[in-house]
Amino acid sequence: MKPDNSKNIIGLKHGAYNKLDEDGLICPGSHVSGDDVIVGKFAQSSAEDNIGRAPERKNEWRDASECLRHSESGKIDSVMITKCEDSGYDFVKVKSRTIKIPQIGDKFASRHGQKGTCGTTYRQEDLPFTREGVVPDLIVNPHAIPSRMTIGHLVECLLSKKASLDGSSGDATPFCGQQVKDIAAELHALGYQRYGNETMYNGFTGKMLEVKIFLGPTYYQRLKHLVADKMHSRGRGPTQILTRQPTEGRSRDGGLRFGEMERDCMISHGAARFLKERTMDVSDKYRVHICDHCGLICEAQLDKNIYRCRGCDNNTHISAVNIPYASKLLFQELMSLMIAPRIRTGFMRR
Repeated sequence: MKPDNSKNIIGLKHGAYNKLDEDGLICPGSHVSGDDVIVGKFAQSSAEDNIGRAPERKNEWRDASECLRHSESGKIDSVMITKCEDSGYDFVKVKSRTIKIPQIGDKFASRHGQKGTCGTTYRQEDLPFTREGVVPDLIVNPHAIPSRMTIGHLVECLLSKKASLDGSSGDATPFCGQQVKDIAAELHALGYQRYGNETMYNGFTGKMLEVKIFLGPTYYQRLKHLVADKMHSRGRGPTQILTRQPTEGRSRDGGLRFGEMERDCMISHGAARFLKERTMDVSDKYRVHICDHCGLICEAQLDKNIYRCRGCDNNTHISAVNIPYASKLLFQELMSLMIAPRIRTGFMRR
């Protein structure tokens, strides 16, 4: 249901609740954008949650609403409500739809494994055209054909051209026994070059292109890998609890991984400061205090300015060192295996 302020609900989301109906569900046809609430829900704390709580915090209401992903937007297509067979609880399914216009970076593929991304887009008047005024929707580099040996792609295009001209239907599957020479003869009888080649003209200059251009209708599909759903960047953001490094993935507002090959590239350029910045300063920089006598990590009470090495009972010769938190974690895990990694400072006695 729609959250009610009279219940003093805690943990309300940052999204908009005003698009919910009285039953707590969003109306079909509503326009939604990132972080909008689509299912309003709140729950009372259970008996287990109340253990050890103050009396005024017992039986409090907590928000458990479902929101749209912050990167999504669109229109609500349908809202379905039913009950689960086993538990009897209400079950809600909300479906949204979005208009996606093809853009540079979107992935397309034919039915023969000829996949690829859109490299550039042109206006129709700038594209090449045939003598009959036909303008292609898609231009494919011919180097995609020989190495992949997708002959069915070419057969489909040739047969589709013949079928669209005489209104017939054809079977271009590999095991139908259809011969290319038969298709070519029928296409030639219709007044076209027998292997589907056309003369085309430059859309910018109007001059004839002095090359053979294979042209014909081919069934293409747009795949779900859209550049708008993959594009991601961030500055500062959430970090992992264990390693204190940025989280991973677009859905969790994660950072961009500076991998091994990127590291090797920076080493080859000699950019040591940049390498330090990427791998430590903007990732998981951490300050530890190292004993100058034994090189082990010391105890540190920063608020009282007290530092002490338990191993050699040293509390004066101690150095502060910046290292990645992941390195500190590795040192402590090695120490749990009775292996003592030591950091040699400039003041350590040799």
